[in-house]
Amino acid sequence: MFYGHYVCSNPIGPYVVGVDAGGTRTRAAIITLDGTVAGYGVGPGANPNSGGGSATELTSALTTALTTAIKDLDPALVAGGVFGIAGAGAANRPRAVASANAAWEAAGITGEPEVITDIPVAYAAGSTEPVGLVVFAGTGAGAAVVNAGEIERRADANGYLIGDEGSAVWIGREAVRAVMRAYDGRGRATLLAGTVPRALLGEASGPLLAELDPGIAMASGAPTAGLTWSGTDLPQAIIKKVYAGQPASIGGVAPLVSAAAEAGDPVALEIIERAVRHLLEDADAVRPALNGLLGGRDEHGLVVAGSLLESGPVADGVRAGLSARFGVDPVLAGDGALGAARLAVHRLER
Repeated sequence: MFYGHYVCSNPIGPYVVGVDAGGTRTRAAIITLDGTVAGYGVGPGANPNSGGGSATELTSALTTALTTAIKDLDPALVAGGVFGIAGAGAANRPRAVASANAAWEAAGITGEPEVITDIPVAYAAGSTEPVGLVVFAGTGAGAAVVNAGEIERRADANGYLIGDEGSAVWIGREAVRAVMRAYDGRGRATLLAGTVPRALLGEASGPLLAELDPGIAMASGAPTAGLTWSGTDLPQAIIKKVYAGQPASIGGVAPLVSAAAEAGDPVALEIIERAVRHLLEDADAVRPALNGLLGGRDEHGLVVAGSLLESGPVADGVRAGLSARFGVDPVLAGDGALGAARLAVHRLER
C-alpha cells in the first residue's frame, strides 16, 4: 500500500525509486518493497517536447528531486528504479536516459534506472489493472492504452509545436491568439482581453489596458472590428513576453480560460469545448487497441491524469465523455512518483 506523502522515519530497505518528470514539476519517491514511503523529493519541471526544457535543465530537475528524496538513506540498498520522463519517447530518449543516469549517479546509486515516458507512470498512479486506457492533460496532452506497464498505442502527446491539443499550453496559446485577434479587429470580444494581459504582464498591464476600448474586454462574443483602439503597445508587450519565456509558461493562462468559460464567455467556452473534443478524440483513437487486448473481457483500468483533469470545465467534459463511452467513471491518477515506484516493484517481481 502507498501512504501518500507520509514518510516513515525508520524504513527498512531494500528500496526502489520512482520518478515522475513533467513539464511543471519533477517528483521522486523512494519506497520499500511493501510500499512504505522512505523518502520524497520535488524538483522543477523540464519537458523537452511540451515545455522546451534543455538537457541541462532536465538533469538538474531529476537530480534535485532524487537527491532530496534519498537524504540519509543508504543508496546501496536501492534495488532498482523507474524514471517516467515526459518527452522520453524515441525522439528524445538518448537525452532522457543520459539525464536519468546522471541523476542516479549524483545520488550515489549503482547501476542504471529504467527510463520510460510518463504515460505508463500516470496510468499506474490511477489503476492496478494490467490493461487500461489513460487520458492525460497537463503541460502535454494525449491518450494511451497501457499493457503491463508498456504503451500499446498512443494518440497525440506530440509536443507543443505539432500537438498536445487540449493541454494547458494549447489552451493558453489559443487564449492569447483569441486576445490578439480581438485587439486588431479580427476576433470577438472576450473577458480574456482583460485578464490575459494582467496575468502575463502584471502591473505593467494597467496603463496599457487603459487604452483599450472597454467593449473588447466584455463577455459578449461580439465582433471587435467596429471598436476603436488607439495603440499597439499592449499587443507588442504580450508578444515580447510570450516569446521571451519557455513555451510551457503560456500554460499558466489556462485557468483564466476556465474562469471565463464558467462566467459564460463565448470565446472561452469555445476554447474549452475544443479542448474537450480533442482529448476525447484521443481516447477514441486508441480505444480499438484496448478492445483488441481485452478480447471481450470487461476488466480494465480507465484513468485521467494531469492538472486540467483534476477539476474544472475540461475535467467535467472529459470525464462525462469517458463515462458515456465506457459505462464507468474514470479514476483520477494519484502521485506519479508513487506510480513509477509501483512499476519499479513490479519490474523486480517479474
